[in-house]
Amino acid sequence: MHGSRAHRLLASGLLAAAMALAVHGLRTTPDPELIARWWPATALTTIVLILAPPRHGRVLTGLVAALLLGAGLVAGRGVVFSTGFAAANAVEALLVLRWLTGLGADRPQLRTWTDYRRFLVAIAAAGLAAGAITGITIGLDGGRDLWQPLIWVALTHFGAQAVLLPLAMRQPRFNGRHSGIEVFSHLSLFTLGAFTCFSADATEPVAFLLLPLLMWAAARFSPRFANLEMVAVGVGMALLTALGRGPFGHVTGESSVLALAASAQTFVAVSAVTSVAFSVAMGHLRDSLRRIRENEVQLGQLLDSASGTAFIATDLDGSITWFSPGAEQLLGFTAEQVVGRMTPLPFHESRELTARAAELGIPAGYDVVTHAVDGGAEQDTRDWTYVRRDGSRLTVSLSVTAVRDDDGRPQSYLNVVRDVTDRRAAEQALVFALDKERETNQRMLELDRAKGEFVSTVSHELRTPLTSIVGYTELLADDLSGNLSDEQQELVERIDRNGERLLHLVEDLLTLARVEDGDLTLERVETDLRDAVRVATDEVSHAAHKGRVAMHVSVPDEPVLLLGDPAYLERLVLNLVSNAVKFNQWAGSVDVTLAVTGDVAELRVCDTGMGIPLEEQGRLFQRFFRSSLATEYAIQGTGLGLHIVRGIAEAHHGRVDFVSAPGVGTTFTFVVPLTGTRDAVAPEVPTQPGPSVRARNYR
Repeated sequence: MHGSRAHRLLASGLLAAAMALAVHGLRTTPDPELIARWWPATALTTIVLILAPPRHGRVLTGLVAALLLGAGLVAGRGVVFSTGFAAANAVEALLVLRWLTGLGADRPQLRTWTDYRRFLVAIAAAGLAAGAITGITIGLDGGRDLWQPLIWVALTHFGAQAVLLPLAMRQPRFNGRHSGIEVFSHLSLFTLGAFTCFSADATEPVAFLLLPLLMWAAARFSPRFANLEMVAVGVGMALLTALGRGPFGHVTGESSVLALAASAQTFVAVSAVTSVAFSVAMGHLRDSLRRIRENEVQLGQLLDSASGTAFIATDLDGSITWFSPGAEQLLGFTAEQVVGRMTPLPFHESRELTARAAELGIPAGYDVVTHAVDGGAEQDTRDWTYVRRDGSRLTVSLSVTAVRDDDGRPQSYLNVVRDVTDRRAAEQALVFALDKERETNQRMLELDRAKGEFVSTVSHELRTPLTSIVGYTELLADDLSGNLSDEQQELVERIDRNGERLLHLVEDLLTLARVEDGDLTLERVETDLRDAVRVATDEVSHAAHKGRVAMHVSVPDEPVLLLGDPAYLERLVLNLVSNAVKFNQWAGSVDVTLAVTGDVAELRVCDTGMGIPLEEQGRLFQRFFRSSLATEYAIQGTGLGLHIVRGIAEAHHGRVDFVSAPGVGTTFTFVVPLTGTRDAVAPEVPTQPGPSVRARNYR
C-alpha cells in the first residue's frame, strides 16, 4: 500500500495525532521536570516511519522533527527545550526503526523470540536515548534534578512504544477458533476488571486483576486483539492518572525514583511486554502443535502406504501394541488378531530363534530379538526367516529400535520388517554370476598370455628364415641381375617386397608383444630426432612417388636432441609417414614438420587422404583395428602400426594426438620432451576447422 492514497491519509492522520498529543501532553504536564503521564506521540511517529517507503525516510524524519519542534513552541516550552524535545523524540524514532528494520523496506516482525528480543532492546535503548537527551535539555534550560526526568521519560516512552508499536509489526497468523460464549465471558470480565482497577485508589492495589485477563487474550485470541486490549488499558490508565485518580494517581513530580517505579507507566510497560511475550510464546506453541499434527498425519499416511514394509510396535514384554497395514499385508494377520494378544515370536522360525539364543547364551524368548538394543545399541538389523499365517516362509530384514525415556531406559520397541526374499535371491545369483565372470576373466587372461607367448615364439621362429630369404633375394637381385630376364627380375623384386613385408610384420608382432608385456626396453642415448625423420621419409619416398603423393619435409637447422632409442623412434616416424602415404589419395600431399616449442619437440604428419570416420576415431589406437575405409579400398595392413606408435611414444614419455575428418585428411602429432625435460608438459595441438574430433593418449 506504499504510495497509495489510503496510506498517505493514514500517515497524515498519525502525524496530526502525534502533534496534537504532544501539544496536549506538554501543556498539561503538572511539573516542568515531569514530562508527561504517558507519551504516545513518539510511538505514533515511529509507526509512520515504519509504514512509509524507505525513500521517504529522510523527508519524514525531518517532518517529524519539525512537527515536534512546533509542538514544543506551541505549548510554550521555549526554544531550547523545544529543540531538545524534538531531537530526543526524532532520535528515539530513528533508533527503533534502525534496530528493527535496518532502514530496509520490509516491515519488522514480531513472530519469533529473536524478533521479541530485538523489539525489547530497540524500545529500551530508544527510551534511554530520549531520556538522556531530555535530561541534558532540562539541564541546559535551568533544571537541577536531571535523573528524575531521565528515568521518567525513558519509562513513559518505553511503555508507549511497547503498547502501540506491535500494531505496526507483522505478527503470527491466528487460525484458532473460539466460541461466542468465551468471547462474551472474556469481554465481560475484562470490562469488570478495568472498571474495578480504574475506580480504585492508591490504597486498593487491584491493578493486578487486569494481568490475567490480558494473558487470557494473548493466549486465546489473535495478537491484534490482545494489542488493542493493551492499548485500551494504557489509554485508560494514562487518562485516570492524569486526572489524579486510579491506583497510580498519587505519583507526582515530587515522588522519589522508587515511587516512579510503582507508577501507571511501569504497570503499562510491564503489562505490554508480558502480553507481547505471551503472544509470541502462544504463536510458537500453536505453530509447533500444527507442525506436530501435520507430521503425525504425514507419518500415519506414510506408514499406512508402506505396503512393502511392516511396522510392529511392542511393549517391554513383547506384546504387540501396533500392527501396520503393511504388516497385515506381509504376514497375513489382521491388527485385531495380534494387537494385545500376541508377541512377534510366532512370526519367527523356531530353529533360528534357538540358534540365536544359544549364540547369545540366553533363553529363546523375545529377548533374543531385542538383546542388542537392550544393551545400548541404537538399532539392530539382521535377516530372519518369517513364517506367514498360511505357513509360507520369507526372508526379512528386521530392524529393532528401542523407544527410550529421558534416562535412556527402553519403554517400548519398534520392529521394521522388510521382505528381502527376492533381493537375497538376486544377491546370491549376482555372487554366482560374479564368480563365473571372474573365472571367465581368468581364463581369458590365460588365453591372452598364451596367445602373446605364441605370437612371440612364432615371430622369433619366423624371423631367422625370413632374414635369410630377404638376404638371399638381395644377393640374387644384385649379383645375377645381368643374367635375369625382365620377367625373372620382376619375380625377384616381388619376392623381395613380400619378404620385407613379412619381416616388418614379424617385427610388429615382436614389438607388440613387448608393449603388451610392458617389456619395451629402450636403448636411451642422445638422439637427433631429425635423423629419424630423414630415414623414415627416405624409406617411403618410393611409395610416395608411385602414388603421385607430394611429400614436403621441414626440419629445424639445429639438432633436436632427446634421450631415446633411435631404432624405435625411426619405427614411430616410419609408421606415421607410411600411413599418411598409404591412406592418401592419388596426387595428394603429405607434410612432415618437425619443430621445437619450449622444452618439447613436436612432429606433425599431415595428409590429404580419406580421413577416419567419426564413429571409429575412438578405437584408432586399439590393436588390430582397421578402419572401414581401409577394408573398403583393400588397403593392406595389420592394424598394429598405431598401437605400436602409441606404445613407443609413451615409452619416451610423450604422447600422440590426432585430428581427422572424413574426406579432408588426418593430422598426427607426436610430442616428446627434449633432453633433460622428462616431465615437461607438451602443448596441446590446435584443432583444425571442420567437423573433426581429437583423440589424446597420455601416459
